[in-house]
Amino acid sequence: MSMQPGSFVEWQHAQVSTPRSVLAEVVRHAVGTRIEQVDRIVEGYENEVYRVRCADGQDVVVRILRFGRFSGDSTRSAAEARAIGQARAAGVPAPEILLLDTVRIDGTEFPVMVQRTVPGRPLAEVVTSLSERQRHDVLAEIGGLIARISGVHVNDERDWPTAMAAELADRRSERDQVLAGGFSAAQFDQMLDLLEGYVHDFPCQRWVLCHGDLSPQHIFVTGDGTDGDAVRVSGIIDFGDWKPGAPVHDLAVLRVRGPKLDLAPLLAGYGAHADDTYRRRLDLHTLDIALSSLWIGVDEDDQACIERSSTLIRVLLANLGVPAF
Repeated sequence: MSMQPGSFVEWQHAQVSTPRSVLAEVVRHAVGTRIEQVDRIVEGYENEVYRVRCADGQDVVVRILRFGRFSGDSTRSAAEARAIGQARAAGVPAPEILLLDTVRIDGTEFPVMVQRTVPGRPLAEVVTSLSERQRHDVLAEIGGLIARISGVHVNDERDWPTAMAAELADRRSERDQVLAGGFSAAQFDQMLDLLEGYVHDFPCQRWVLCHGDLSPQHIFVTGDGTDGDAVRVSGIIDFGDWKPGAPVHDLAVLRVRGPKLDLAPLLAGYGAHADDTYRRRLDLHTLDIALSSLWIGVDEDDQACIERSSTLIRVLLANLGVPAF
């Protein structure tokens, strides 16, 4: 999961810096030209990221898998590249991959991916300037693109009960952080009961491709709405957290990452059923993601994340018919 730069992320990224000469060689290998300008992008838990302007005018993004438990794991980068390829084949404007290789930094090999920069700006930067019609239309387009992603069937050695048993074990292990985020032990137990019912009542019969970290920061759009023209999706980036999952997964993740986005046009664009049964399935899956988000917020003392996640959890519980806490 990526996040707005905060104390942990800034600290983590401050520990390393790839020499310009190394970046220059990587870019030369990818596109055959020299670099003119390098800008560091401090965001996320896994990749050291640079936006590079090349001498011939093209812009590329260099992503080095350098942090976390997958640091140096080429299989993870290769899996992300496959996920991007599958999304692009389905008509999703995911980045074009120009190079997938390894790079030696201070005696250690790290996977490196060079992508062509997608045009536009993150939705997060422009959404508040959009008109009601522009927001509706771009959210409907996003819903349609999520449907394209989740239309890709993928395999997983685990079945639904096995995968969700591991998921709920993670939620139980996060109990202390959820309590610190403003919920009581009884409320936590009630939420876990709801999620156990979800696993039983809404089995997933097929695994689909999921972006895994779909957020307004990872959805790029053309225009900022100020000229009145239509705003269109120009790119969906950062498939590093992709996974085989349920068809509702990316919708649920986007609700957590962008809780102020209107759900109705997203669902309309996705082609989702508007009945109460589907909404309950989506709300329960979103509850699982929101609890995990609350744990991260508490663990990293991210007050904005704590407030955003806890507020959404209470809204979800109200939707699910749970008496107000």
